[in-house]
Amino acid sequence: MRPQEGLFHSPGAFSAVAVLRLSRNAALPQLRETISALYGELSAARGLNTVLGLQPSLLPDAPVSSALLPREGPTARFPSTQSHVLVQVSANGRELLLWSLRRVLALTQAVLYLEEEVLGGRIGEGRDAFGFRDGLLRPTREQVRRAALVPSGQLAGASWLLYMRFQNNLERFGRLKPQAQEFVVGRTRDGELVPDAPAEAHIHRARASGAGENQLLIRRGFPFRQGGEEGLAFVSASADPEYYERSLDALLGVGGQTPDAMLRYARAVGGGLYLAPPTHWFQSSSSPREGTP
Repeated sequence: MRPQEGLFHSPGAFSAVAVLRLSRNAALPQLRETISALYGELSAARGLNTVLGLQPSLLPDAPVSSALLPREGPTARFPSTQSHVLVQVSANGRELLLWSLRRVLALTQAVLYLEEEVLGGRIGEGRDAFGFRDGLLRPTREQVRRAALVPSGQLAGASWLLYMRFQNNLERFGRLKPQAQEFVVGRTRDGELVPDAPAEAHIHRARASGAGENQLLIRRGFPFRQGGEEGLAFVSASADPEYYERSLDALLGVGGQTPDAMLRYARAVGGGLYLAPPTHWFQSSSSPREGTP
C-alpha cells in the first residue's frame, strides 16, 4: 500500500496547517468524497507537498484506544483541540502555498469548516522562533519508512500524525543570559550539543523516550508568527501512537521524570491525533466508520 508522498518531504520554505471540522448537517459519505477530491487535487500540484490526516475514529480499521490528549504533568499541560481533518501543506513558494489553502476552503465548503489555520516556514537557514538552529537531521526516505509508516496489517502505509501548537514567550526567554538559554535548549544557537547541559534541557527530554534523531517519529513542524503570536506548529509522523505517549510524558515529567525546561517558555494551546491513510483509501468506495464523529 502506497503511503502519502508528502510524508517523505520535509516542510519547505513556506508551510501551513489547516484544521477542519465536519459541518453539523454533513454526512460521512460526503466527507469521504470531499477529502478524496481535495487530496487528489493538492497531491497533483507540482511543487506542493501535502499530508492529509483524519480523526482516527473516522477510519474503519483504526484501533480504538484511549485519548492521547489532553495530557498533564506536574508543571505543564497539553490540551486537546481534536478535530476531524488535518491538512499540512508545504512549498518553496508563497504563492503556491496560498493557492493550496484557498483550494482547501473552496473544495470543502458545506461539508467542513475551517477551525484553525497556521502559516509559517523556515527562518533563515533553519532556525526556530527563539533563534536556535533547527531541523539539523533531515530524515531519509528509509528513516521515514521505518519510523513513520505502519508496516503491515489493514493500516499498512498509514501514518499517525500528532499536531500541537505552541505559543513561545520570546520576551521571557530573551531575558535569560546566552548560556542559560543554551542550557534550556541543550544546544548552542548554531546547533552544537552543550556537553554540560542539565537533565531538564529540551534535547535530553526529547531523547528520553528514544524518539530522538528520527528513530521513533519524524518531525514535520515549523515556526510561525500570526496575529502577534509566535510559536511552533509541531507536526510529527509515527508508525505507532504509543510512541507519542512516551514522548509527551517525557516532556511533561510524568511518573517522576524531569519536566522539560522549554515548557517554561513554550505553552501548548491545542493539538490532536490524526491518521494519514495510504493513497488507495482516497480512491476506495468503502465508507468511513459509521458513528458520531
